[in-house]
Amino acid sequence: MHAFGRDFVPDCEEGSDEGYVLLTNGMSEYRMAVPDQAEAKVRAELMWYVRQATPEVSATLRWLATVPLLDSTWFGFGHRVPMPEPPMPGTDFKTFLFLTPVITPDQRIAEQLSIAGDAIEILTVNLISDREYGLIKNEGIGAFLDLLDENDYPPIFDPSRRSYV
Repeated sequence: MHAFGRDFVPDCEEGSDEGYVLLTNGMSEYRMAVPDQAEAKVRAELMWYVRQATPEVSATLRWLATVPLLDSTWFGFGHRVPMPEPPMPGTDFKTFLFLTPVITPDQRIAEQLSIAGDAIEILTVNLISDREYGLIKNEGIGAFLDLLDENDYPPIFDPSRRSYV
């Protein structure tokens, strides 16, 4: 796992919004069990934007990166992993949601990675509420993404964020 300090304020704006980018390293060494009919990449790495790179956050991300291999499954854009309990202290959110990076430098990282001729997808880790998960199940990922835009969803994980639904 790599941890990079970052100021999340765009260059064109003033101020500071410091945090960390956590990026798994090694998940993409194994091809995921992507079904033939799925239009998805067979290799991925996970990226999580956090305020502090605590041991709990790092351990959670390491565990999450093992799930496709252990369960013979795959992660792609819009996939969700519901948990029985909140996986992080200080939050009520129990479902991991994977999206693609919206921050330009992180998009570029994904465009340049490959192993054995397979492109590697970078998926950002997000935690969502039970009601947000229900919205995605009932109305689709597009409805939820619209809600994120309407609420100016912050890229850095905020365990105290209120549910948008």
